[in-house]
Parts: sequence; structure tokens; C-alpha cells
Amino acid sequence: MDIKNKSGDFLGKIQMESLESDHVVDQIIRNLRPGDGKAIYLANAAETNQFTQQTNYAAVEWEHGLDQLKEMLTEWQPKFPIFAEVERIKVYYGFDNLTPDEIEAMAEESRITGQQVIIRDLKPNNKLVGIRISYQGDGGYTLQIFGTTKSRILLSDLELSEVKPMCVRDAEAFYFSNHGTDRLIWIEVGSGGKALQYELNGQKQSAAALIQVAERMST
Repeated sequence: MDIKNKSGDFLGKIQMESLESDHVVDQIIRNLRPGDGKAIYLANAAETNQFTQQTNYAAVEWEHGLDQLKEMLTEWQPKFPIFAEVERIKVYYGFDNLTPDEIEAMAEESRITGQQVIIRDLKPNNKLVGIRISYQGDGGYTLQIFGTTKSRILLSDLELSEVKPMCVRDAEAFYFSNHGTDRLIWIEVGSGGKALQYELNGQKQSAAALIQVAERMST
């Protein structure tokens, strides 16, 4: 689903697919390990969907405190829960995007070999793309924020049937459970003008409880 703001501007995309999907991209995603990134060329897909990059960012411990982390995120200017005690911080680093020439080389390989699917490894870099903060109290919950706003989430058919569309902080949101974890996910533009994807999750956390935390977030 394309996520847009009130003016109709595109902010990001959140796709929820079945774990039973036999689509080649979903099969690749299921096999991604933390720290893996793959570029995928699909010869038989529509032209706008022939190339995609799928990643599973690895969480790395951050040992410099929340204040220093905020200094690194001045471009984002994200919002955080208020009156919450930080228990643990992890960060995610990204991958280099393939160049147009590298993408064309994948297409050329497909044309020469006849292979319908061409895959390349993405090269990790040191660019911070996301954070994960665990908080104490209220049963404990975790906040994830990503500067990348295109997600593909695999759920069981039962979990898919129970996804609930919502409105959080004047933004489209989704609440669902996945492997026993309750998740609230939405996209909004930070005060720095950049679209950010937020996710709150916890064990046995109701939608109301997670929404309450979200609505009280501040810079």
C-alpha cells in the first residue's frame, strides 16, 4: 500500500505479503539473514517492477547514549517517547545502491543467458539507516525508526487477516501481531522534512497502549 500525507504526497510503501507466497522476491526475503542485501532483476515482471533491492539490516550495539545518537540524526529530527527510560540502543547501517550501469549489466546477463531472475549481493556501508531503542516500563516496548520508507512484511494468512488499519499522529498506520509480538507501524514526516518509518512493538501490547505511546512522542 502506498502511504501518502494529507496533501496526497507519496511518503512510502508498506507491503504485507503471505508467508505462503511463492513469488520469487518473497522467497528471497525469507532466506535473508541479518546483514544480507540483495539486488534482484526479474525479466518477466512489468518494466517498473523489474528491479528491486531487498535488505535485512543487522542490528549493531550503540554504546554512546541517546543524546549522541540524536546529534547524528539532526537531518531526520525524529520523535521519541517521553518520560521513558532507555534500556538498550541498537543501530542499523545500510548498503550501497546499484548504479544504473550495474542494473543494466544484470538485464544484459538475463538477455544473454535466458535466466529470468538475476541476483547480486549489495555492498554494506557505514551509513546509518535505522535505530532500535528498547524501553523499560509499561510492560516494555521497542521503537524502531528507519530513514527508508519501503517495507515488505511477511505474515501468516491468519496474521494478514487480522491487520487493522488505523490513524496515528494524523498518519495512516497498521496494527498487527507477528510471532507473538504486537506491532504498530506508520510513516510521518519529521520536523527536518524527511519521511520516516516508525514502528512500536511489544509483547501483549494492545493497539490502544501502543497508540498512547505514539501520540505522546516528541523531539
